[in-house]
Amino acid sequence: METVQIYTWIAPLIITLVGVIIVFLSLCLVNVGGNQIAVVEQRFLGDELEPGRVFAMNRQVGVRADVLAPGLHFVLWPFVRVVSKPTFVTIAADELGIIEATDGSALLAGRIFAEDPAANQHNNFQDPTSFLIKGGIRGKQLRFLTNGTFKIHPQLFQVTKIKKTFVPEGRIGVITAADGEALLPGQLIGKSVTNHDYFQKAEIFLQNGGQKGPQIDFLRPGTYNINTEMFRVEIRAAVSIGEHEIGIVEALAGLPMEQNEVVVQTPDGHNNFQDGQKFLDNGGKRGPQDHILTPGTYYINPYLFAVTKRKQTQVNQGQVAVLISNIGKDPNEFSLGTTQSGQAEDKSKTRHVVPRGFRGIQSEVLGPGAYNINPLAYSVIIIPTTTRSVDWCGEKSKAGSSAAIFDPFQVISHDGFPMQVEVRCQYRIIPENAPYVVQKLGSIEELETNVIHPQIDGIFRAQVSHSPAIAYQQNRAEEQKAAEEAVRQDLAKYRVEVVSVMITNIHLPEALMKTTQQKNLAEQEKSMFDAKKDAEQRRIEFEKTKAEADAQVKIITAEAGIKVAQHEARQNEERARGEAARVRMIAEADATKTKQVGDAEAGVIQSKGEAQAKAYRDQVNALTAQGVTSVEIIKAISAAGLKITPDIHVQGTSGTEGNGLIQILLAKSIRDWDKTSTPAPTTQG
Repeated sequence: METVQIYTWIAPLIITLVGVIIVFLSLCLVNVGGNQIAVVEQRFLGDELEPGRVFAMNRQVGVRADVLAPGLHFVLWPFVRVVSKPTFVTIAADELGIIEATDGSALLAGRIFAEDPAANQHNNFQDPTSFLIKGGIRGKQLRFLTNGTFKIHPQLFQVTKIKKTFVPEGRIGVITAADGEALLPGQLIGKSVTNHDYFQKAEIFLQNGGQKGPQIDFLRPGTYNINTEMFRVEIRAAVSIGEHEIGIVEALAGLPMEQNEVVVQTPDGHNNFQDGQKFLDNGGKRGPQDHILTPGTYYINPYLFAVTKRKQTQVNQGQVAVLISNIGKDPNEFSLGTTQSGQAEDKSKTRHVVPRGFRGIQSEVLGPGAYNINPLAYSVIIIPTTTRSVDWCGEKSKAGSSAAIFDPFQVISHDGFPMQVEVRCQYRIIPENAPYVVQKLGSIEELETNVIHPQIDGIFRAQVSHSPAIAYQQNRAEEQKAAEEAVRQDLAKYRVEVVSVMITNIHLPEALMKTTQQKNLAEQEKSMFDAKKDAEQRRIEFEKTKAEADAQVKIITAEAGIKVAQHEARQNEERARGEAARVRMIAEADATKTKQVGDAEAGVIQSKGEAQAKAYRDQVNALTAQGVTSVEIIKAISAAGLKITPDIHVQGTSGTEGNGLIQILLAKSIRDWDKTSTPAPTTQG
């Protein structure tokens, strides 16, 4: 019975003891997973923490700096307890882990980021005890974690993941350091330091004297492990200069400019402004630089250099470029030279036209082509060398024409008439004279507006004022020649060559033009009447000559008729004689028959022939041969039906010509009426 009672008492005790042991073991044995660490706390028994410390080391009471690695661990519970079991910290391939320590030595005065005195002994912050023992500093750490898995005490080291710095092609990364030495007075950009491996080694950057603020060094395209808490990275575009462009550079830092400098001379060795430290080390000055960037891509720090794009200088065919240099030696140092005549020339009067190396207008000009000229160092003035026109016509020139247009000249002639004269002047500038035109006038526009226009205006006003209006128009060629010579002499002073001066039009007053036209018309009419009179005289002479020629033909015909008549008369006489003889023969043969009749007939025939012959002879004796000829002519004309006398004959004295004409018209009307109104014959009954 007693045995049973003992067992009943011992069994619960054993069970309780076993339970207590199990509970105790469960509290003392800590199993840390394969991807975990255990943060433990020392409790009740131990030394106190040092002033300013947060985590306990050795036998100190508090959350311990060391951690339990993966595995099974025995701890003296309740004096040691597990606070948490955080997992490992994993940093991806494109990430960085920025560390901030919550315990360690105090930062130096003025510092923002903590250097790492322990160097690599804390094994990337995985050995917190070594970090603290070796003098690790509290705060944001310059060191960081790269890609991988790390056993990091999450309470001692707070990890912030950031992306790696990537600078794409055609871009740069400009840096601003959040920590470092202070910039010197007047210094705008931090100097370059060595061995920091493009800001990936922040500790070396600070150890070598890196300065706080914008950095002269920058990042080229690529991927970088940069603590962006320490170095702020700003992605900027690289400088790209296109075709037919140039880059004008202005330095934002460097030595100060001289008071007389407009553009500073750029030192060598800066690799097209891509090595800013070399630029400063070689004495580069702030301000506009005389060196330029030609087409291409450049990695230039915008904190140090400002780049402005400009177009290339283009000189077209038929032009030259005159350069005005803003850099170089003082033009007053340009010594005396000699003129073309061999006389000493005072360069102080033309010192602005200087050879290369001096400030001022350059004597050498640029021909057609494309040039990379810094417009801040050189002002470029384009001067045309082809023939150019200036017109005073008041009308816009044709499309594409470069002629300058002015209003026609409004002038007063010597005899007081207002006139409008249109003029065209053609001139040209030979290339070697272009710098002197720029020196005297500045540009072609100034030449045309302030020299050619007023000079030609004055010349033509003077000419017209000494000449009557009509005479000026009539002597246009001489006036034009005189004006051209005067203009040529005036423009020669400016080294401008005159090609021609032409009077293109002269507008006279309308009243004067009308009077002149009427006068000219009257003179033309008089000339026409004189010509008509001469023509009529010649026509009368022609008709007279023609009539005489026609009459001469008739006279010759009549004379020929007279001769024919004379021969016919003789022929008739002979024929009569022959007939008489024949009759006599017949009469003799027929003697007995009609002897008396035959004798009578023979006598009659003989009498007729003798009478007719005698009549011709008497006619010739009475009228002369010329008279007989005239009679025969009249007979011949009558026989031919020719009309040689007028139908109507009008006579009159001086002052009665009008009556004669009236008589002609009346006679003609009566004659025409007679022809058309002759009554038809009537039959008498």
